[in-house]
Amino acid sequence: MISFEQPMFRPPSEANSLLIQATIGCSHNSCTYCAMYRESNQKFRMRSEKEIFQIINENSSPTYKKAFIADGNALVLPTKLLSKTIKRIYENNRNIKQVSIYGNVGDILRKKPDDLRELAAAGLDMVYIGFESGDDVTLKRIKKGANKLKTIDSMRKLKDAGIKVSGMVLLGVGGKERSFVHAYETADMLSKGDPDYVGLLSLQVRPGAPIYKSWESGDFELPDKFQILKELEIIAENTVLTNGHFFSNHISNYLPIKAIYPRDKEKTVKKIKEIISKKSEKDLRSEYYRDVVNQY
Repeated sequence: MISFEQPMFRPPSEANSLLIQATIGCSHNSCTYCAMYRESNQKFRMRSEKEIFQIINENSSPTYKKAFIADGNALVLPTKLLSKTIKRIYENNRNIKQVSIYGNVGDILRKKPDDLRELAAAGLDMVYIGFESGDDVTLKRIKKGANKLKTIDSMRKLKDAGIKVSGMVLLGVGGKERSFVHAYETADMLSKGDPDYVGLLSLQVRPGAPIYKSWESGDFELPDKFQILKELEIIAENTVLTNGHFFSNHISNYLPIKAIYPRDKEKTVKKIKEIISKKSEKDLRSEYYRDVVNQY
């Protein structure tokens, strides 16, 4: 039996999914804020078709409704292998209705439109992308490997192929210096890309992440909780989605939100503004749960 290299990461919404570790580690692995995929056993590599199919055979079950292909940026796999992997997942799991994957902007843009349409036809339903920010200065500083325009293009390219987009935004990643620029530029990026899902997380500086040393030295200053909430307010108020889910329910966030845009936009923004104006901490998630429980 093939063992998964640990720790393995997946989106919170994939907690009950069939997990297929088709790649190990992250193909980019240069983001300064990220402490994941830093262990010696997580040097990036693609598993062979034989390994991937064995993993599918050994872990399949009629109890699964969804599947997630890991690790970081597994979309980097060759299209033919990824298409065969997706088809094998459905063949071996008759109750699975959705297959999703992590992908970065570069991997998406390197795929030809026909490649993405092939993956959609095979049954790839959604790609999770770490946007983090729409501010080009911030994106360069955190070594994301993409800019705002390319991120928008990647969203449109996926949607044109019939694949849903779930984008992650990182509150606080611009630091105190670019906090509000980060927020406004991110809202603009989201509005132009129109993802199906937006998941907001809050930056927590972890040992092992390159940004940690900058934080220790004072070169990077993390916004306080109410400045983080102001970023959330700006993004919530200025983001326009056709029919999108807008979430900040990840455990790293001070204020959990689950909304569907545009239906819930007005009441969502109102709620955030009220909490900021009152400086009300009773409605915020405690530091214990954000920092101690949330050890990724």
